[in-house]
Amino acid sequence: MAAPLPNHPQLRGNYGPINFEASCDDLVIEGNVPADLSGSLYRIGPNPKFVEGTYHWFFGTGMIHAFHVDQGKVGYVNRWVRTPKFEKEIELGRGLNLEININKETGQIESNRRNGVANTHIMAHGDHLVALEEGSHPFSVAPQSLESEGYGHYADGIKGAMTAHPKIDPETGELHGFGYMTDHFGSKTMTYHVIDRNGQMLRSDVFEAPYAAMVHDFMITRDYVIFPLFPLTCDLDRVAKFGFPFAFDRSAGAYIGVLKRGAPVSSIRWLEAPVCYVFHYLNAWNEGSKVTFDSVDFPVAPNFPNADGSIPAHADAQGKLTRWTLDVDTGAIDRYQTLDVASEFPRIDNRFAASRHRHGYIAAASQRAKGDGGLFHEITHIDCDTGDVSTWDAGFGNGVSEPVFVEKNSGAKEGEGWLLATVYDSQKSTSSLVILNAQAVGDGPVAVAMLDHRIPYGFHGSWRNN
Repeated sequence: MAAPLPNHPQLRGNYGPINFEASCDDLVIEGNVPADLSGSLYRIGPNPKFVEGTYHWFFGTGMIHAFHVDQGKVGYVNRWVRTPKFEKEIELGRGLNLEININKETGQIESNRRNGVANTHIMAHGDHLVALEEGSHPFSVAPQSLESEGYGHYADGIKGAMTAHPKIDPETGELHGFGYMTDHFGSKTMTYHVIDRNGQMLRSDVFEAPYAAMVHDFMITRDYVIFPLFPLTCDLDRVAKFGFPFAFDRSAGAYIGVLKRGAPVSSIRWLEAPVCYVFHYLNAWNEGSKVTFDSVDFPVAPNFPNADGSIPAHADAQGKLTRWTLDVDTGAIDRYQTLDVASEFPRIDNRFAASRHRHGYIAAASQRAKGDGGLFHEITHIDCDTGDVSTWDAGFGNGVSEPVFVEKNSGAKEGEGWLLATVYDSQKSTSSLVILNAQAVGDGPVAVAMLDHRIPYGFHGSWRNN
């Protein structure tokens, strides 16, 4: 029997889970859904049915929310991702910790890569739809019904985990991914994966980083694979001190690993970089040896303690969009802020991944207050060539998700298309799907598909064409 959840800030308000699965074939719509928009928007995030002991938002059981769009109509489905851990929790009627194994020879902690929470990203690659989180293998899901299909159907045989932010090369159709702490929990080893468009592993190679850290995202360009390493370090001795192994340790320094595409991982070069923290990258490209990338930079790692156990100041928990330039030959690095507003969850027109992009889209918050839980209330478009910015404000106190770009058609120019996001209305305690013209974001939604319930705050999502 499910018990009441603990009184925890990440289990209250719209961080709190919903306790049901539902479907609706025809949502009520304000405005007009674009006639040429046909496919599905998927969103995923933590939604625990049970909580046992201590809780952190990052480790809640995943739930998928799908909006199926076709011929001006919008349907909706939500389902828990039924990993073995979740199925066992249902059987027992209580929460379980993540399954770990202790190596009898080394004493090291080894995670079960096929028994995670599948809560961070959901994306389509070829004919596959997979739920991802950085401790496990990809988990396959049926695109329409969201029924769970399990591990091993996609990228079978990879070494270690596949983190939540792989990149699809639009020219080759290949998916590039990575994992960290591959050998065991707290190890410096990482993995670089390449998966073909049919979901078959092409390579999965292990290498060693300068130190063990949480590495959430990475980048590819036409010629390079980029592994940024910022000092959200892992040390098991911290568990006894302040209950958590990860902390931001400025003294560890920061590095950017550079690998020539197609080269062996033994040739990775680690270049010293400015110390900060980055969860997410907008995109990267190179012109010869010069690599340019856009990221959301934080002074320290938000939601984590500093190395001495202290909590970061509120001002340090605000990320700002930043452009970096890196000369692979000389190691010279420069960076400058491009958007002076608290932001996260940057996205582009994915047809321009690994190439020079002009348009970027981001969740933003021009208003912030202590205790707002990192809430974003605006969707912003930035023209990276001109610096022009256009913003739609959902209203302070409401919450927008990461905006996902969908091109108008296969021949559309960069930026010609739609932005799709979910919005939480704090007054009504309901959520909706909003569709904006990506070339006129400030005009507000062209269509709103309304739910009778809320979608809890989550992480990432993607679009899949019909």
